[in-house]
Amino acid sequence: MEDTAIATNLRLLCSTDSSISATCRQIGINRQQFNKYLSGASTPSAANLRRIALHFGVRPAELLLPPEEFETHPTVAPRLQGMVRPHPGTRGFDSAFEGQTIPLRRYLGYYLSYFPTESWNNAIICALVRIDERDGMVHCKSVERSVDPDDGTLYLSKYHGRVAMLGNRIFVMEFQSLARDALVETVLYPVGRGQQTYLRGATFGITSRNRAPFSAPIVWRFLGSNIDLRAAMRQVGLYDKGSPSLDPRVAGLLSGATANVAPAGASFRR
Repeated sequence: MEDTAIATNLRLLCSTDSSISATCRQIGINRQQFNKYLSGASTPSAANLRRIALHFGVRPAELLLPPEEFETHPTVAPRLQGMVRPHPGTRGFDSAFEGQTIPLRRYLGYYLSYFPTESWNNAIICALVRIDERDGMVHCKSVERSVDPDDGTLYLSKYHGRVAMLGNRIFVMEFQSLARDALVETVLYPVGRGQQTYLRGATFGITSRNRAPFSAPIVWRFLGSNIDLRAAMRQVGLYDKGSPSLDPRVAGLLSGATANVAPAGASFRR
């Protein structure tokens, strides 16, 4: 049984995941078969190699590199650095967002984010989100824009934050950068195994000026890495829950969830 480069590199990558079983579930590969890849008894097919590479955020060809070269490769080294646990009290929180460029690489790009609001009856807010990689960390930027259907008032909110992946959950921490009065956390996970077009979860937080906390189900729909920003921004705004313009998959996912949404007049996540 030969200890191939792929086997060695796979074992290294798997050491950064929570467990082999979780890795297999997320990739969608049988555990027994995956064990053969790890031991070198079998080599992944081209299709499975692509699936494995996508999961770990590397290119298939990189998995074939000599282990010593693979370990120091720019796409691999940050993930391994993220395994190092900081001394208690030093960079504990920041370390959650380090070494995330590999696990989150397949999620980089633009999304439309949908969540219900009670500021207006039967309404859903649609925002534009960008996830990108800078300075060895994964960042996000969100823009919400809506027009009050009663008096025409324009509401604009911008959020900046960081993104981390723990297990198969994506954690987004954002700061409301215009009003500068709220921190928001969103937790997301793929709707189905092996897909990333729709991410669902919950968003929650509270402003410094309002006692009522906000929480609501949320759905992100992936648009792509390179998009027409003007066309995407035209989709940002306020939707009626029964609007034919609302993505039916999004409407279905939101209707199956419950919400505890801030009351009308809330300045955060409206």
